Amino acid sequence: MTIPVRPPADIHVTRAQQSAAARLERDLARGYSINVKQVLLAFAVEFVIIGLILANQSAIAAELPNSNWLSIIKGTSLPLALAMAELARVPLAIAVRTQPSWNIKIVAVAGVIAAVVVTSVNLSLIGWNTYDPRLEEVNQKHVELLKLQDQKTILSNQVIEATNAMQQKGTDRESAFEKQSRLQLTLNAQQNVIGGQVTTTNLDGTRNIKAVFRENPALPQLKKELAELKLQVEAAEGALKHAETQRATYNANAHQLDEKINMAETQYREAINHSQLHSYASMLFGKDPSMLSDGEIKTLERYLIWVPAIAAALSSTLIAMTAVRRRRLPKPQRAAIIPDDAAKYLFGPIVTAIRQAADDAVAATMNVHAKAASPQGTAKTQPS
Repeated sequence: MTIPVRPPADIHVTRAQQSAAARLERDLARGYSINVKQVLLAFAVEFVIIGLILANQSAIAAELPNSNWLSIIKGTSLPLALAMAELARVPLAIAVRTQPSWNIKIVAVAGVIAAVVVTSVNLSLIGWNTYDPRLEEVNQKHVELLKLQDQKTILSNQVIEATNAMQQKGTDRESAFEKQSRLQLTLNAQQNVIGGQVTTTNLDGTRNIKAVFRENPALPQLKKELAELKLQVEAAEGALKHAETQRATYNANAHQLDEKINMAETQYREAINHSQLHSYASMLFGKDPSMLSDGEIKTLERYLIWVPAIAAALSSTLIAMTAVRRRRLPKPQRAAIIPDDAAKYLFGPIVTAIRQAADDAVAATMNVHAKAASPQGTAKTQPS
């Protein structure tokens, strides 16, 4: 006869069953069970958050002017200390579910809230550094555009002033030229010499009248004034040419500035399109991204940073709290009690029949033994 040998797998299953039974007995005794995988996942979430916080703070410290390893240590000391407080959130969350004392539960809840606040603040810094580079680029492009627009305003005023100055210089030149023309006509109308009479008295007392000619005394004055007006006309002409040159320079600068403004507007638009905050705010407020105000952007940024930060801080807490499951001993089942009258009614005939069958079986057995013990029965049993 071959004896079947139990395979090793059966032994392993038996041990596993024994271990599971022992854990179940332990959990029933203390009233709860803990899902170890969820607890490990909660700690994994904590370590990832702590790693991101330390990396973020290290990057901030490294960006400081004249940064070195000492500045990195100083910049990460406080986050590292707060990270230790964050690690306490998982055990505190488990304590909220497992502690029987309400005083301890309240203290554990306060500790969880404090740890959530610490984590939320640290995660908000990560969120700020996530959105800040795009916002910084948008603000930089916006500032550059505003500076160019201010320059355009100043240059437009200079063009207007140069135009007014050119018109004034043209008016001054025309006025001086007209004066010169009128004076030239007056000079041309003057005679070079004018005639006169000179009366002399002779010795005999008679008078002698003699005609004499002399240069027109008005000519030198007119010539002097004409020379002065000629200088004024030349000065006005020079001033007009200078004003025209100045306005032409301003116009050329304005053309170049328009090209820079167009380029700056394009870069500003591209920076806005690359900013997630502007895209989200545009959808939320129903505006063109370039028409959004700084207040609207900051409002959305506040919600996009704080809400996910608090949610991420609560994630490991909720994972740890839901890892605890209540275990209660099964309630003992009460035995069914049948009244005597009902039992007699239901089982009385059965009991009577069983007794009758038992009596008949005993009587038949006794008859068989009696016949076997009698001499006739013995003789009948002997062979012939």
